Amino acid sequence: MLYDIIIVGLGAVGSATAYQLSATNKKVLGIDQFQPPHTFGSSHGDTRITRQAIGEGSHYVPLVLRSHEIWRELESKVNTELFRACGGLVFGSSLTNAPAHGSSSFLEVTVAAAKAFGIEHQVLDCQEMQQRYPQFHYQGTEIGYFEEGAGFLRPEKCIAAQLQLAQQQGVELQLNQKVVSIEPNSHNDGVVVKTNTNTWEAECAIIAAGAWVSELLPAAYQKFFKAYRQIMLWFEQELPYEKFVPEQCPIYIKLGETAEEFLYGFPAIDGESGGIKIGTEQFADSCTADTINRNVSADEVEQGFQRISQHLKIKNHCIKSVACLYTVTPDYGFAIDTMPGHPQIILASPCSGHGFKHSAAIGQILQQLALNQRTDFDISAFSLSRFV
Repeated sequence: MLYDIIIVGLGAVGSATAYQLSATNKKVLGIDQFQPPHTFGSSHGDTRITRQAIGEGSHYVPLVLRSHEIWRELESKVNTELFRACGGLVFGSSLTNAPAHGSSSFLEVTVAAAKAFGIEHQVLDCQEMQQRYPQFHYQGTEIGYFEEGAGFLRPEKCIAAQLQLAQQQGVELQLNQKVVSIEPNSHNDGVVVKTNTNTWEAECAIIAAGAWVSELLPAAYQKFFKAYRQIMLWFEQELPYEKFVPEQCPIYIKLGETAEEFLYGFPAIDGESGGIKIGTEQFADSCTADTINRNVSADEVEQGFQRISQHLKIKNHCIKSVACLYTVTPDYGFAIDTMPGHPQIILASPCSGHGFKHSAAIGQILQQLALNQRTDFDISAFSLSRFV
């Protein structure tokens, strides 16, 4: 069957794209090898941080601002909370020496982006943070950025809501179908998409396959997308539970003098016995989406506690642990572009661990690219040409 547009992958970006395209008169097919939302990729674990001033670079800010609008729009349609603005704290020992996600000065860039875009914020010294946020251990010299409009998203609910609305408006979904190839047709004016059981044709294909993306790209581009296993841990809080509820505890990012010291976390959202979620990052050992070890070992939990407890007041009692995937480019930036020589094949890999907050707007970008081969957003920083 011939479609106008086929979306390959229905996670954060694919579901957002399906939702955006459902408002058009195009015949759209979405394909996923699993049944999203699922626990095999990068969009699970109950919560994802969202923040408006982006330390990875100010060119991301328009995406997240638009995404916040779309999350609220979605909430009104499905009558479900998807985005909680509980505030966000980014802090470290130095304003300038705080690398993360490819930014050599994450905290400084965050403050500059807030000023440039008029985002309400406060710069806090250590004494102010100690008074307001006693949940953390401080060295006494930290500096912090607080953003009232930051908070957390519910990734599984966001994906489910967008797919539900997309289907209601006519997008066809084929689930539990693994795409094995996406190729231009013989005239290079369409695409042929093959799964393990079917073949479909369309005028345009959008690759939003997350950690599986390199399997679907030409060999020359595969090396630019590496998958890294990350772990998320839920520990029992040391202070009274009330100190960790969203009304008292913001989402937070703790920066160090090296990128490996980065950690982030959330308020308690699952009751007194639900624990508080904290994530760390590593970019030393890559894996693939199919070979990742999805179990978190007791040694990893203990190492996580030793690292995290230096900064956060938690007990050595891990309630839950989950492994997930980051798909990382050489500069930790996104890749949103058409494939060279094949404008009917669009790639979207908003990756490197900071993509979910932008995904709703990226769905709109991909809708525009698929319909008009152009977008209202400046995506020049996400071009594939920077890698080759």
